[in-house]
Amino acid sequence: MAGSGTLPTILYMLHPVLVFLLVISWFVGPGSAAGQQIGMGRHPSVAIDPAGGVHVVYGQGNTIFYVASPDGERFNKPVRIDSLIGLHLGASRGPQIAATSQSVVITAIDKPGNVWAYSFDRATGKWQPRVRVTDVPDIAKEGFVALTANGNNGYIAVWLDLRNDKRNKIVGAQSMNGGRTWLANQVLYQSPDGTVCECCQLSVVAQKQHVAVMFRNFLNGSRDMYLLQSTDGGTSFGKAEKLGEGTWKLNACPMDGGGLFMNPNGDITTVWRRDHKLFTAKPRQAETELATGKNARIISTRKGDYVVFQQDDQVMAITPAQAQPKRMAMGGYPKLTLLPNDKVLCLWEQTGTVWAQVIQ
Repeated sequence: MAGSGTLPTILYMLHPVLVFLLVISWFVGPGSAAGQQIGMGRHPSVAIDPAGGVHVVYGQGNTIFYVASPDGERFNKPVRIDSLIGLHLGASRGPQIAATSQSVVITAIDKPGNVWAYSFDRATGKWQPRVRVTDVPDIAKEGFVALTANGNNGYIAVWLDLRNDKRNKIVGAQSMNGGRTWLANQVLYQSPDGTVCECCQLSVVAQKQHVAVMFRNFLNGSRDMYLLQSTDGGTSFGKAEKLGEGTWKLNACPMDGGGLFMNPNGDITTVWRRDHKLFTAKPRQAETELATGKNARIISTRKGDYVVFQQDDQVMAITPAQAQPKRMAMGGYPKLTLLPNDKVLCLWEQTGTVWAQVIQ
């Protein structure tokens, strides 16, 4: 009878090539994007330079790899940067990257707790030997660091730091010369309850003199997202402000730091997790619930917001044209960067490989 055939019966009657394609479609499902594999490793970080060039870093074991792309669609072969013994890699830990028109900088943390920086000088075409960013040895043991470019060949790094009292706090440092040297470390925030959330990645972004740092606090028994802002290029920061209206009472670390974006006008958008739900919020504005998921990132464009996140072992996306979450691919820990003409590039890891895809 028409319409009564099961999937195996239908496949038996079709050409073997069609059988193969149908089986792939059956298991992958609708809404997935193939993307392209750009390397073997874990936890990619991505940045764009002022000319639109894309820069990617990721780790494999103790080895740090760098990949460049002129447009986010064509990628060069991976370049080995260094082998850092005890490289922190996993659960949002991994090397970070940022770029200016003059340089590219990578930061990474070893398990003893030292933040290191690698600098690529575009004038010479050479990577410089690593230098230590932390001015106290073995102090960033949780392994979380964030990095952004700031101004004329300047960079800002922030990390979780145990100095003075062995309690985690937000500490940062600036480089004014393309990552070759770093200024004295500065304590940006310490929770009055003693420690910030110990196992969540923090974020930093900058546009000219406006710098913002997002982190998960641990205050009054709650693990909520907070924002620090500077209007003088990171020399000083104002009071930490809570994001969103709700709170998350939790006596454990969720290991999820969310995503932070700042457009050229200095407007900030954030995405983060509370319990099993994801929310977006701007500073001092109401939160908006998005979906169920974790490890979210956000980019704001003239067309609207792009959000990617992890749901089980799948990378999901919300775009201005698709308000409901749509599956992109298998994998996790997605990252985003904004390409010219409001295109958005997503990177993610999948069983020891690194993938890239421009989101339409």
